Amino acid sequence: MNKLILLLSIICYGSAFGQEILITYDFPKIDMHLHSSWWGVPEIKEPLTGLKSYSNQTTHRDSTLAYLKRYNFVKAVTDGNFALDYQKRQPDLIMRAMSPKQYPPSDTLLTSLRNSFENGTYKLLAEFSPQYRGLGPTDDSLEPYFALAEEMNVPIGIHMGLGAPGAAYAGSPKYRMKLSNPLLIEDVLIKHPKLRIYIMHAGWPFIDELIGLLYAHPQVYIDVSVINWVLPRAEFHNYLKRIFEAGLGDRVMYGSDQMQWPQSIKISIENIVTADFLTDQQKKDVFYNNAAKFLQLSEEEMKKHKK
Repeated sequence: MNKLILLLSIICYGSAFGQEILITYDFPKIDMHLHSSWWGVPEIKEPLTGLKSYSNQTTHRDSTLAYLKRYNFVKAVTDGNFALDYQKRQPDLIMRAMSPKQYPPSDTLLTSLRNSFENGTYKLLAEFSPQYRGLGPTDDSLEPYFALAEEMNVPIGIHMGLGAPGAAYAGSPKYRMKLSNPLLIEDVLIKHPKLRIYIMHAGWPFIDELIGLLYAHPQVYIDVSVINWVLPRAEFHNYLKRIFEAGLGDRVMYGSDQMQWPQSIKISIENIVTADFLTDQQKKDVFYNNAAKFLQLSEEEMKKHKK
């Protein structure tokens, strides 16, 4: 029987986090939210944590894959310009996702997507981010994506949560935080009841609305990506605790939202591991079991992951 192994090695290193906690588990993990793109800016600083990016795309890629291996990730939903390169290096690990940028999609794009889902090139639509275009999920331009995903049983990960601080003033002028409200997606769910959808970033900071949505629509899952490393640990824990206290923890999935800072993978794991209000089983569910169910992994594949 697999046992949870927690190795805590406390190393003072004088950063904003004060101490580093090195954590290893013997059970598998799934990252529902990974990016492969390289922005081309060496040592760019993440504004909330102070993390710095690596000097080039190769180092960025190799570091990302090394973190995934170190922490026993068995699947990583990955979009971005270099996702194919990642997949060629780790074919069993990387599940390529298409992140649509065209609203509404052209007939050509829809045909291409259909073919890509049929032949397995793409497994998901994620990160689906109309919020950055100032679009709510019920906008007519999104309907073709939802219809195709429901028809083909393709999971969708939709961005409903925080962007970079000041996003509307720098690079994303149409971004609006109000579009993070999870209840905005209700009419989509009613129209497409078989849609497999998960809300990225857990719709932070709309915790009451999120709890209401999850209660009313049992098919909806969430990931806790980015809020598990850019927010202060206490805030993330408070948000996560509310979800579990409401009895909805069986639909919470881990995601890193690793963008330019592979180091964030370790921090995001730490911030779940140190949630003392979660049992070991609940942590396993967040890191693997809930996502395996959502992705409809086969019993054979899950057994292989847990060897």
